[in-house]
Amino acid sequence: MTTQQSQTEQVASAIAEHAHDGFALVAIDGPGGAGKSTLATTLGEALGGAERTTIVRGDDFYRPMAPEERLLLSPEEGYHQYFDWQRLRDQVLIPLLAGQAADYQRYDWPTTALTTDELHHVPRSGTVIVEGVFTARPELANYYDLTVCVETPRDTCLHRQHARGHDHGPGNWIERWRAAEEHYLAATRLSARADLTVKGF
Repeated sequence: MTTQQSQTEQVASAIAEHAHDGFALVAIDGPGGAGKSTLATTLGEALGGAERTTIVRGDDFYRPMAPEERLLLSPEEGYHQYFDWQRLRDQVLIPLLAGQAADYQRYDWPTTALTTDELHHVPRSGTVIVEGVFTARPELANYYDLTVCVETPRDTCLHRQHARGHDHGPGNWIERWRAAEEHYLAATRLSARADLTVKGF
């Protein structure tokens, strides 16, 4: 069994233990490039595919903001403002906890605005995985049945971020983003708060 398979089985087992009436709401958090999306995808396949698992991407909840305003944010301010956790809470987490399906808008990276002509549907069934940096921040942690922290060496994360080739300027976007997530990980002690910590792929 590979490490990836072992980690996936470990998280799948924890999800089964924390599910209520066949439903579980799970957060997978950790630094950019840690392997959160990969874990979410492999979990989705292991838990029965799209019919049984819905993945909500944290990247869809980037907060629209003027580039010059974003450039001036300190690491702490970036932690508070890059990610629109209020919209994730209101459009996804609260409806699901109320026993209802959810629909949310997606942040469109090319246009730097929220989409207005589409909604992403999240059924209230099976497993819903919310993956991304900041998704298990303290204000949201209690909404989940299970929170998972993915830990990967920081140099590996940085290499992956550069390899993706994303430049969401102005300035050094990766450097600014990493400073904000480093503040978040240290200030909120994610690895200590999470229900489960796994090594990244």
